[in-house]
Amino acid sequence: MRSQMRRRFIDSNIFIYVLFKDPRYGIACLRVLEGIEQGEEQGVTSTLVLSQVVAHLARRGKGEAIKIFIDYIRETGIEVMETTFLDFIEAVAEMSRRRLNYNMWDDVVLSCQMRRAKIQEIYTQDRDFEKVGWVKPIFPQELDNLHKIK
Repeated sequence: MRSQMRRRFIDSNIFIYVLFKDPRYGIACLRVLEGIEQGEEQGVTSTLVLSQVVAHLARRGKGEAIKIFIDYIRETGIEVMETTFLDFIEAVAEMSRRRLNYNMWDDVVLSCQMRRAKIQEIYTQDRDFEKVGWVKPIFPQELDNLHKIK
């Protein structure tokens, strides 16, 4: 019954920190993905995110991990939205409305995709999403800190 689960978007840095076993963020990001794997919620991402992750793997000389990453996405049932030209058109308008700098281009495109999918929350380590008023970023390491307090 994934259609009735809470849906959250997954930013590229979540995957990247797990793939590269980042000492600061890797474990917290892994816990997010494990929750999705276990069916606690529905993960949603986009072809833009997949492209960002694959490009990062290629730049870092980890081409062999690309197939593993794509297979992982397929096997876990993470929903992948197509990136469309209309997302770009909406992003240009959104950047103008909010007077955002174009160094946030990818983030704004992702936020437009989220709006199209009616998803407000995104797992990310990118504070720039706080500048997009209606997007609620969820920072995995802060979730980890909350769990430690309880």
